[in-house]
Amino acid sequence: MSKKPNPEAIKEQMLSHLEEKYGEEFVPISLSLSDWAYSYDRLQAYPKQGSEQDHFEVWGTKMEDGSYRISDGYFGILIRPEYEAALSGIVRGTYGEFKLYVDFGEGVLPDRLNKNTPVEQIYSQDENFSSDTVIFVKESLVQDQDIEAGLRQIAGKMREQQMVGFVRLYVVVDEKYDSIGSGPQNLSALQDEGYFVGDYKSVMVTPDMTIRQNGEEVVADG
Repeated sequence: MSKKPNPEAIKEQMLSHLEEKYGEEFVPISLSLSDWAYSYDRLQAYPKQGSEQDHFEVWGTKMEDGSYRISDGYFGILIRPEYEAALSGIVRGTYGEFKLYVDFGEGVLPDRLNKNTPVEQIYSQDENFSSDTVIFVKESLVQDQDIEAGLRQIAGKMREQQMVGFVRLYVVVDEKYDSIGSGPQNLSALQDEGYFVGDYKSVMVTPDMTIRQNGEEVVADG
């Protein structure tokens, strides 16, 4: 009979792995052991010097050779400020005033990505890494502009810098713009409260570096 997993030992092994990889301490939130639905153990944790809002996932998988493989999503927390700065530089070429935030989703990221990996070295066509970006712009600044063309221009610059992901742009009613932050928002609630002019427009740079808009491949503008 196989030995029953020890949750505390698994948690400590994951935390030790994180500390060695990133050179800092982490706080565990919850641990779920592998079961019929998931073939891996799952730990939620956050950096001790950060906050619980910076939580991420750690996966532990028992391999066929008896080893225990650990992967994590902490790189998404680390790289967000630099990634948002790089994207802001791109968006600034199309919109003079805006607010944006980036999310990298749940789950884990490629193991080679660590605290020393810059934005320009993230992309690899053989790995799964993508971003979800939300941009807010004032209604008065884009009244006479082609929003979808502007997004294609942004996507073209993203592709040049090998930045993969989905971008949504919301046009915000002028008098409500200042009350929108530059971090994660409850977008459905803001929509219901009349913050936005119509629905969002979007564009995507896919992992194979094509640009798609409205379900079709398009050519970048600009």
